[in-house]
Amino acid sequence: MGTPLQQRSYELTLRVANIWLHGQGAGHSLDIHRRLFEAATDIGAWTEKAAGAPSREIFRNCLYEINTSTRLVKLWIRLLDDLGMVDPEVASPLHDVAEEVHRLVLAALRTCRENAMNGVTA
Repeated sequence: MGTPLQQRSYELTLRVANIWLHGQGAGHSLDIHRRLFEAATDIGAWTEKAAGAPSREIFRNCLYEINTSTRLVKLWIRLLDDLGMVDPEVASPLHDVAEEVHRLVLAALRTCRENAMNGVTA
C-alpha cells in the first residue's frame, strides 16, 4: 500500500484527475484546471521518486518538490473555488486531502532536518 504520504498523494492525484475527466476543466477555467492537474501529477511523481531515492539527499530534494507542488495544488483549488469554477462539494474534500498531504510532507521534512542535525546517516 505504501506510506501514508504515498497513499494520500495518490488520492489527491486521483481526485484532481476525476475533476478533469468529468468536464469541469472546460471553458475559461481550462488553463487553471490544467495547472491543477499538472501540479497534482507532479506530487504523485515526486512521491514515487522519493520512495525509491538512493540517498537521503535525493529523498529530501524530492520532499521539497512535493511541498512546492502541494502548495500549488492548494493555490489552484482555492482559486477555482473562489471563482466558482469547481463544485464546492468537490473542492472541499480535495482541499482536505491537499492539506493532509501538506502536513505529511512537512512532517517528513522536519524529520529529515532533525536527523541531519543529529548526524543520522543511515
